[in-house]
Amino acid sequence: MLGFVFACGGNTAENAPPATPATPAAEHHDDHHHGKPASGGPVKAPGEANVGDTTKCPVSGEEFVVEATSPKVEHGGKTYYLCCGGCKKKFEENPAKFLNQS
Repeated sequence: MLGFVFACGGNTAENAPPATPATPAAEHHDDHHHGKPASGGPVKAPGEANVGDTTKCPVSGEEFVVEATSPKVEHGGKTYYLCCGGCKKKFEENPAKFLNQS
């Protein structure tokens, strides 16, 4: 059986399919606390939401309910709420990367 694994190549990094690069909106991370899950109500655009509204994190794309304690960044005269501190840091480093998505 061992010869069969070597003959087939097994699952090695050399023959594994290439990883698909993540788009900014697909950057999901499990090492932090997100805001409350979306309530199913109308979703306000990033930069338009207020506390209590459902919005979409401009970094992860996750929908969540904005809380008074939600991380936020002031940019271009608007307040952008983010789902977690990790997304806040990424947004602060390059807001244009996340605001110019289609």
